[in-house]
Amino acid sequence: MALANSLEHRSPACVERTRFRTLGPVELTTVDRLAVHELMARYGNAIDERDWERLATVFTDDCRYELAGFGRLDVVLQGRAAILDYMAASAEHPVAHHITSVEVIVDGDVVRTRSKMIAHLRDRTVGTGYYRDVVVRSSDGWRIAERHVGMLRASSTPPTPLSA
Repeated sequence: MALANSLEHRSPACVERTRFRTLGPVELTTVDRLAVHELMARYGNAIDERDWERLATVFTDDCRYELAGFGRLDVVLQGRAAILDYMAASAEHPVAHHITSVEVIVDGDVVRTRSKMIAHLRDRTVGTGYYRDVVVRSSDGWRIAERHVGMLRASSTPPTPLSA
């Protein structure tokens, strides 16, 4: 399926991801894949520990972050500074994020990840959600350039696949 057609089946936020296109296909080594998995873990650990300096090492300067399906918490943020300010000011963080089912997908010249989150909430309940990311290799290592966070509920429509 052509790229333009496959984008029709993605959220508007995903369509913007075409701005991350490089000059050619991306090839990932095993070391790259492990580094991307560690990036996903670093995100959850930094939030759980309220370590905002460490969280800064997760995102690109111009990262786009979208939280959807969480009701009053839904937000779209642009830039690492806005993301860090939002995270530091929020009292709504789960006690613990468990990030699992991480897939690293090379989509032509874009590297995407999809993963799930199990969150232990302050009221002793458990929630689940998903992440859809675009990650880029920088001089400082792998970083999230775009993140879409969605909530999964029993009545939820399954998340849109990254590729048709």
